[in-house]
Amino acid sequence: MDAPQNTPPPFVWWAVWGGITSAFFVSYGIFEVVQPVSAIPLPLAAIAFVPMAGSAVCRFLLLPRAATPQKAFVLFIVGLALAEAGGFIGVILGADRKAIYGAAAIVLMIAHVPAFVNRGGQAGKP
Repeated sequence: MDAPQNTPPPFVWWAVWGGITSAFFVSYGIFEVVQPVSAIPLPLAAIAFVPMAGSAVCRFLLLPRAATPQKAFVLFIVGLALAEAGGFIGVILGADRKAIYGAAAIVLMIAHVPAFVNRGGQAGKP
C-alpha cells in the first residue's frame, strides 16, 4: 500500500518563497556595499544565466506538469534556488553588470510566486 502523501500547506510554500527571496535582497544589499576588485570578462560572467535558465525551465515547463503536489513542491524549491544561485553568481562575477543579473534573478523569483497553490496545498495549473 502507498503511504499517505502529505502535501505542504500553502503557508509553507509562501514561507519558502518569502525566505529565499528576502535572503537574496539582503545579500544583494550587502554586495552592493562591497566594491568589486576588478571586472570579470562578459563570457565568464554570463555563466550566471545557466542556473537562471534552469529556473525558468523548472517554473514554466516542469512545474505545470508535475504529477504530484510533492514533486511540484520540490520543483518549486529547485527553481527558486536556481534563480537565487544565478543572481548570486551574477552579482559576484558580474561586478559592473550586477544590476542586470540581480533584476533577472528577481524576475524569476517573482515568477515563482506560489499563487497557484490552493487551500489544500495542491499545486494547480501555474
